[in-house]
Amino acid sequence: MFYIPKSLIDKYAVIGPRYTSYPTAPMWYEVNREQQQDWFLKSQSNRRPLSLYIHIPFCKQRCTYCGCNVVVTRQQERSAEYVRHLVSEINNLGKYEFKSNKIKQLHFGGGTPNFLLDEEFTLLMAAITTNFEFSNDAEIAIEVDPSMTRPQQLEFLRKIGVNRVSFGVQDLSEQVQKAVNRIQSREITLDHLQLARELGITGINFDLIYGLPYQTLESFQQTVDEVIKMRPDRLAVYNFGYLPNRMLHQRKIDPNTLPDADTKMKILLDTINRFCQAGYNYIGMDHFALSDDELSIAQKNRTLHRNFMGYTPKSGVNLFGIGMTSISEFEHYFLQNERKLKSYEQQITESGLAGCRGIALSRDDQVRKWTILRLICHFYLDFTEFESKFGISFSDYFHEELHRLEELENDGLLKIDSTCIKVVDHGQILVRNICMVFDAYLGKSDIPQVKYSQTI
Repeated sequence: MFYIPKSLIDKYAVIGPRYTSYPTAPMWYEVNREQQQDWFLKSQSNRRPLSLYIHIPFCKQRCTYCGCNVVVTRQQERSAEYVRHLVSEINNLGKYEFKSNKIKQLHFGGGTPNFLLDEEFTLLMAAITTNFEFSNDAEIAIEVDPSMTRPQQLEFLRKIGVNRVSFGVQDLSEQVQKAVNRIQSREITLDHLQLARELGITGINFDLIYGLPYQTLESFQQTVDEVIKMRPDRLAVYNFGYLPNRMLHQRKIDPNTLPDADTKMKILLDTINRFCQAGYNYIGMDHFALSDDELSIAQKNRTLHRNFMGYTPKSGVNLFGIGMTSISEFEHYFLQNERKLKSYEQQITESGLAGCRGIALSRDDQVRKWTILRLICHFYLDFTEFESKFGISFSDYFHEELHRLEELENDGLLKIDSTCIKVVDHGQILVRNICMVFDAYLGKSDIPQVKYSQTI
């Protein structure tokens, strides 16, 4: 059972990265067209399988909790022009001779990906299969808003190959749903889950959010209990980030209706314990999975990975982001596309490329990225494995960091011996704090000052 003493909550509730990348995105710099082309060319000889992420930004309405890069519109025709540019970007990526690298994962994210019409999905899949080849066990996943699906849409998605789906749920309380402008009954959620199962879709995920208006410990317990009855394969339980100064639409939320920090902490710990008691494994941070799910198996086998989609069992891949604001992670590079729709479409029209920010990882970046990923994905780091991969001694390279970890060890977050670091007990919930010890950018005066979220 997870429990954190209040003294440790007060001590470790600090601002810090979520480590969906290292170096984190604020450390990246502007990248021009020639740099992007050069990075692609240098990566052509890499024989890693491919993962494609396609960003669909459109939503018919704005949920007030949302922190994603979206385009709010009820004009269905707006997606047609965007899809045309997506196809152009896919075709251009295909020119870089990645064709022999089979696709291991394809993910449609948003926004609301099921905003697209069937014929638009058909165009995208045709472009992908023209330029690339899927592996036999490829995962084709999509994020779906159950309140926005059209008749027979799930059936169509299954027909074109979708075999994993993530449903946005957030909270089953009607009062909370009204407060965040996202009305979705329990019946709608359950119907979509049952249909997905009937269609043979596995790895079904529910997204939940805690910290929303009018949530109480008791009300969220009811949502959690209902979700446990439905028993999706995976769960993501996110902490609501209330940032009205940066996200003007969040000003529609009355701050007096938000649960206080103490209530949020009670909700978090209670939710983790309820899901674990119901047979879910705590994957880390905000993810849970049943023991027979691919996510749990990957963590057990220590092949789990973390990227901008969260935890994923598809490690050892080159990720290419397609569409506005999407992020690529390949070879030793991170690259982000233009974040505004007009700028993205203009860049694709001119060159077929839309990268605008990124970073080429230094040797030190690579060493620290591997270290952070081991801790945040597996709660475990083997010194022999580190030394075999990098040809250097962990204790020599991270002498100062090991000294700083002593305090965290004394607080019961981890254990260190001559062979490994093992994150234990409440340290798994505070794993971001542990990873921060290995972040060379934090605290530097010559880097951008960033407002990260709280670690707990």
